[in-house]
Amino acid sequence: MSSDTRTALLAALLTLALGCADFERGPVSADAGPPPTDGGGGGDAGSAVSFASDVHPLLTSGCQSCHRGGGSAGNTSFLLTGDADADYAAVISLTDTSNPSASRLLRKATGAGHGGGAIYGEGSPEYQTLLAWISAGAQP
Repeated sequence: MSSDTRTALLAALLTLALGCADFERGPVSADAGPPPTDGGGGGDAGSAVSFASDVHPLLTSGCQSCHRGGGSAGNTSFLLTGDADADYAAVISLTDTSNPSASRLLRKATGAGHGGGAIYGEGSPEYQTLLAWISAGAQP
């Protein structure tokens, strides 16, 4: 990893602690993103949830419109690039595998402390997929 990449990643992680911009998103959108279609995830017995095929598509469809370079998220360091490997590096710091439901990623997704409001409701398939992924160790 180059020095510039490490510096950018460190800056992003440090700024992440500041949280999301203070703006109103409104209610959870019905088209906030489809649940995984490959049968993976949601915590189904025998199905491992994959970051690349299950979690990343949820984040890009539900979060990337604001959390991308030049987006409307204001002064936030949580930026999604669209590249699964790079986005995993940004997302992993928002997870708590020892207490998955307390993970910042899930709290933000449901609107707790998120200036953009709720993205995925707590009972939604999207939320359950995120929870299953974190519960399984939040692997790439």
